[in-house]
Amino acid sequence: MKYIIGMDVGTTATKGTLYDENGQSIAEMQQGYPLIQDKVDQAEEDPNLIFDAVQDVIFTLAKKVSGEIAAISWSSQMHSLIGLDENKQLLTNSITWADNRAEYVVEEAKSSGLAQQIYERAGMPIHPMAPIYKLIWLKQKHEELYRKVKYWLGIKEYLIFRLTGKMAIDISMAAGTGLLNLQTLTWDPELLRAVEIDSEQLPELMQPVAIVGTILPEYSQKLNLHDTQIVLGASDGYLSTIGIGVLDQHSYALNVGTSGAVRTITRQPVLDKKARFFCYAVDEKQYLLGGPVNNGGISFAWAKNVILSSEDTAEDFLNLAQTVPAGSAGLLFLPYLGGERAPIWDANARGSFVGLTRNHTKPQMARSVLEGIIFNLLGASHALTENIGKPKAIRITGGFVKSDFVRQMLADVFNVPIVTLNNDQSGTFAAMFLARLALGLSKDMAEINDYINEERIYFPQEKNVQVYQELLPIYNDLVHSIQEHYEKIAKFQSMHPELFNKTL
Repeated sequence: MKYIIGMDVGTTATKGTLYDENGQSIAEMQQGYPLIQDKVDQAEEDPNLIFDAVQDVIFTLAKKVSGEIAAISWSSQMHSLIGLDENKQLLTNSITWADNRAEYVVEEAKSSGLAQQIYERAGMPIHPMAPIYKLIWLKQKHEELYRKVKYWLGIKEYLIFRLTGKMAIDISMAAGTGLLNLQTLTWDPELLRAVEIDSEQLPELMQPVAIVGTILPEYSQKLNLHDTQIVLGASDGYLSTIGIGVLDQHSYALNVGTSGAVRTITRQPVLDKKARFFCYAVDEKQYLLGGPVNNGGISFAWAKNVILSSEDTAEDFLNLAQTVPAGSAGLLFLPYLGGERAPIWDANARGSFVGLTRNHTKPQMARSVLEGIIFNLLGASHALTENIGKPKAIRITGGFVKSDFVRQMLADVFNVPIVTLNNDQSGTFAAMFLARLALGLSKDMAEINDYINEERIYFPQEKNVQVYQELLPIYNDLVHSIQEHYEKIAKFQSMHPELFNKTL
């Protein structure tokens, strides 16, 4: 029997799933690596450590079967940036999506009109996560290094280069650079001029189902693989969307782990007048629309440790929150603990409780944190619904949405049915399906639904819907009224970092 390995290269870990030729999961493995955050707003990773993790995962999974590993296909974090020299050796770490050091570049680009041009030409939100802004930052702050770089690529492209010797990028990942023209699906000459690089410095553009080549002999021997095809794959955003059966705009995909995102698929590019969501091309017939949020499970984890203690479990926190009614007695939580992307696109954003009284206790605070995270996700979806219409259902995945309590809260806040699925590894699963298409084992993207099983549907409860419909306008007003103060607060905190480490 032949097998396929689906890889998902995340921000803090790489996951791999081994599938048989019938699309059934055989085994899974995960290998972590650290995030480098030695400087303010820095968020980098060592590409060599990630490559080591990838090799460990592939080798371990391949050992579990005696049959042939026909293909390895890829899902990956977006917006990373790596520079190589003329000999294709590393000159930089992988600068991840979470790196905010290009924030001032974004502000300058807003003033000059460049940011709006980038959005209109590439569908890239106005935020320092975008590699195009990172390139400008590097050019300004590290010009000597910048001039030494011969090739620019992201983490998925680097890993595939190491395994095959070829530099290739799929359209969905290229769209996430801010350098791909949304209409022509080619590198945009004007945007390349803005960062003073040419297309020869970037990987070759290919389709997600493209077979880049076979694995190089040195890794074929090391990983005990023979004639294994490397399928290019796509971005984690796109694959986690189609991997749960969202193939058009009638349904939304909601994934909430440490961070989160609301996404859908359209047949034509759609841009927002206020640039509130991304529009990333996948191919000539698929465009990924959505809003990513920084503050998902990471806000939940913070609240559990602060409101309760590090010894308490997530279940303890959820059980506490369930003891009070919807609305948390009017206590609202803005979950912006690490800046925010959608819906406010403000790297300076800070979190807050609003409406706190002496009558509030830990249960209301706990529930308001969960409600605030979900209110923010709803906010990230507003621009989508304004432009393409309300979905008939939302299909969900991620660690934050494991409990029935949270799932029902999502249904009540969004006021649409929430659909859960049996398979939670949508990234590796969809990567595997792209390999099936590449190898001719499947013929059409619609066939992916043959492998997806719905687990349960949660319908809105009218009593809770009414409470949330009353609170949401207040929450939305707060979001915008407080936002003008974030820059001043962030500046104070950056000037006095020692205050976070001192106690009286």
